[in-house]
Amino acid sequence: MATLTIRNLPQELHDRLRRRAAEHRRSMEAEVREMLRAQLVPQNSAADRDVAYAALQEMGRQWRERAGAPEGWSFTDQDVAERHLEGAWEDGRVSNEERRTWLERLNAFEVWPAELEAFISSRTL
Repeated sequence: MATLTIRNLPQELHDRLRRRAAEHRRSMEAEVREMLRAQLVPQNSAADRDVAYAALQEMGRQWRERAGAPEGWSFTDQDVAERHLEGAWEDGRVSNEERRTWLERLNAFEVWPAELEAFISSRTL
């Protein structure tokens, strides 16, 4: 962590800082850290989060459209299913041929990620 020294702080500001810190039941150092954090770290409002979420949704829609994915396709679910398939292959529960076939079908949108997950689960039993 970095250290900051403030020289020539007017006594009036020092006294006000001391009182403010006492009101918040913090040390003067903790109070200054909180004041700096409040001023320098952006606070996302609910509206900002809604705008960001809508933008991500639109990016996902455009991505699916460009990739030719069916409506409702989740690339996150696809990624998770692929990782589970890799784990099953590494554990020897899935052969090389099965792995190759499932990946080809998944990437061609011929099967849904949930179908691959069900296949992997059947190999776990």
